[in-house]
Amino acid sequence: MMNIMYKVLIVITDYGSFNNFLAEIAIQLSFENEIHVICSDSNVINIADKFDYTKYNLTFHTVNIPRSTSITKLIKSAYAIRNIIAYVNPNLVYAHFTTGIFPVILFRKKSIKYWGTFHGLGMNASSGFRKIMFSIVEFFCFLRLDKRFLINSKDFKLVSSMFKKNTFKYNSCGVGCDLNKFDNKRFTEVDKLNLKQSLNIDGKFVITYTGRFVEFKGFDLVYRSFVKLIEEFPGKVVLLLIGGKDPIHPTGLTVKEEIDLFKNKYILNLGYSSIVENYLAITDVFLFPSKKEGLPVCIVEALSMGVPVVTLDERGNSDVVKNNFNGYLLKSISKSNDIDKIVEKLKYLNLNKDVLEKLSLNCFKNHHMYSRSFFVEEQLKLINYFKTEV
Repeated sequence: MMNIMYKVLIVITDYGSFNNFLAEIAIQLSFENEIHVICSDSNVINIADKFDYTKYNLTFHTVNIPRSTSITKLIKSAYAIRNIIAYVNPNLVYAHFTTGIFPVILFRKKSIKYWGTFHGLGMNASSGFRKIMFSIVEFFCFLRLDKRFLINSKDFKLVSSMFKKNTFKYNSCGVGCDLNKFDNKRFTEVDKLNLKQSLNIDGKFVITYTGRFVEFKGFDLVYRSFVKLIEEFPGKVVLLLIGGKDPIHPTGLTVKEEIDLFKNKYILNLGYSSIVENYLAITDVFLFPSKKEGLPVCIVEALSMGVPVVTLDERGNSDVVKNNFNGYLLKSISKSNDIDKIVEKLKYLNLNKDVLEKLSLNCFKNHHMYSRSFFVEEQLKLINYFKTEV
């Protein structure tokens, strides 16, 4: 039974997200299964391919899966996905993100099993009309999926209260990260000094943000907090930005602020990078005040490198950051208050290196929990168990 070649169809919104989050599990599954991947060809997270995918039993199918709420585009992508499913005839369709799950499940085939992983529920992180819209779409998905997976405690609590059967939470720390790569021991003090000197930031207090420059990830709070901080510490602090703007989501900054973002001599825009770990190795504090996360990989990567995190006390963030242990969780009240609290913590850590060192050492106490291998092993067990049920 276990040696039978099964067809597993993975669906995720875009190629960049597949490459960054699901590459390892797809490769592992391909050794004993026929793996198909549906995604758009866009690279929202634009990094080099982790593998030469042509060497594995993987077949990619390109569908323009919208990240917007366009009904026309969603239905068009749903028809395209249905046709691919009919052609491939997989044993299992495994979709990720609400935007990937909804068009998959819209025209589901009864003879095939459908699983879905929600990397952060919209209904649990929205308000007003958007909350209503997400609630309708996600509840529809819950009803039609054979198994539902959540990656943080808050989302799991909500969905399991509605659907007690076949609702699960990942035991792994989200999708985790590569601990062989995100390992501070790889970098000597000379390595760190050389990188700092090449960036002309030697002797400065380094704050880093990684991800898309979008308001719902708190990017506006990052910029405004930093600008306020350099008023008190001119020439002594620097902000490393690893990522870039998203064409469909606003930064939350004014036109004047966006101009300054690329002109400010204390802000280094490094773009998307495949060597994030290098920059984390020279980082003092990781700043990621996001309100809309499932379980942020960027926080897991920072903690793996021993970098304390300052973030908001929101779902996903609070699953990995423990207040006063490996960082700070700030209760969000208003943007102006959030900025004040962020600046207060950054200022405190800049002036109290002993506290910073203690938080950094605490990051390593749960180091093994951050491994992506946990995620891969858990997913392999799930797929193999599924094969015994078919």
